[in-house]
Amino acid sequence: MKIATYNVWNETGNLDIRTEQLIQEINKADADIIGLQEVMPSFWENLKECIDYKYCIYRMFESRGDGLAVLSRYPFESDFFLYDSVEFQNSLALNVTFKTEGVNFSLTNVHLPWDSVIAKEKQTVAINEYARGQRETAQYFVLLGDFNCSSQSSVHNFLIGEQSLLGCEANPVWYDLAEVYASKNERYSIAPTLDFNSNPRWDGKDRKYVPVACDRVYLMDNAESGDWGIRCVGVFGTDVSSSTGLCPSDHYGVLTQVDFW
Repeated sequence: MKIATYNVWNETGNLDIRTEQLIQEINKADADIIGLQEVMPSFWENLKECIDYKYCIYRMFESRGDGLAVLSRYPFESDFFLYDSVEFQNSLALNVTFKTEGVNFSLTNVHLPWDSVIAKEKQTVAINEYARGQRETAQYFVLLGDFNCSSQSSVHNFLIGEQSLLGCEANPVWYDLAEVYASKNERYSIAPTLDFNSNPRWDGKDRKYVPVACDRVYLMDNAESGDWGIRCVGVFGTDVSSSTGLCPSDHYGVLTQVDFW
């Protein structure tokens, strides 16, 4: 299964000239299921006309004007927009469930807030609790998106079981697929997805910030039988257009391929 995440950047000033680049990158990734963040309504309308995905869902944050989308080759069995739920901290997250070859999956696409660690932590705990509530019906859980924090953050350490948050713990834990893959492959190193050094969007700006891999794909295993393994992990959307002078987005996407058996 090819799984991807991509923050497509909600900057409207240059969205028209980036739209074709973005659509090309999404089609080239050819993921079986992909979560998109910062999706503007106008971009969503253009995207739907140019992709070969039978199953698509889009939910918008009314207060922000952008939203989350999931494109899938598998039919959705259910969807839930955590943003509409006070119980789950009005989290910036969209969950879908699907089944393939008799195996049930839950996928949550997130865009955690950038401006508050406390809000990030509260939403992460809520998203994890929502997923835990599906353990009776799903064998594998995917958590992906723009986490707006590094692998040294409390959010990441909570998810991989290295610390508690708000009196809660992730049990079972989530596996960061890029981290696991890098630990098994000496030739692979985790690439930044918010690249302040090389992405033209940041040219001459914010040079004090360190490039960070804030877009990630996690997997939680709840299967009583079977197993999984990572075939590859990489970033996409890094090419600079000769005509626009821009990358498609201010973030790079992450593409993973996981075998389940």
